[in-house]
Amino acid sequence: KKLKVHEKYFGRYFTFMTIAIFQALIVSLGDIYLLKVYVSNKSIFILFSIFISIIFSMIIYTLVSVFGNVGKALGVILLVLQISASGGTFPIEVTPRFFQRINPLLPFTYAVSGMREAVGGVIEGILLRDIIILLIYFTLSILLALLLKKKLEKVNKNFVKKFKESGLVE
Repeated sequence: KKLKVHEKYFGRYFTFMTIAIFQALIVSLGDIYLLKVYVSNKSIFILFSIFISIIFSMIIYTLVSVFGNVGKALGVILLVLQISASGGTFPIEVTPRFFQRINPLLPFTYAVSGMREAVGGVIEGILLRDIIILLIYFTLSILLALLLKKKLEKVNKNFVKKFKESGLVE
């Protein structure tokens, strides 16, 4: 039986999601029990770690699944922007204006915010806002895949073929 595009997409994603869940468990439990990081609410810390791992694995999986190698590049660009603009390394107020402007548009902003809630003490309204916004990114990723994957499949194959013919890669 030939699988439909969305069946392949979700079938493969569940493999990546399983890996993401195990990674989140290892990291969050390691933070708490090996590194002895103070966490106000251990349950929320672990569950939110799993939640954001699922969200970001979906975003990256969708980018790569839909856009191929271009999606990998987009993922790296997104990573660099998010590290700089999420407020996770420095307070957003001390970063350049560009990063302050894109801060509310990036999913990592809400992942960092939710982790702060778990570590420092939960304010339910903030955590709920972070969860809702991250679920919106999750939904948008799925919609992007369902709307564009089949349409861009041929374009991606041609791109890879031309790229290999160029001699830039083996």
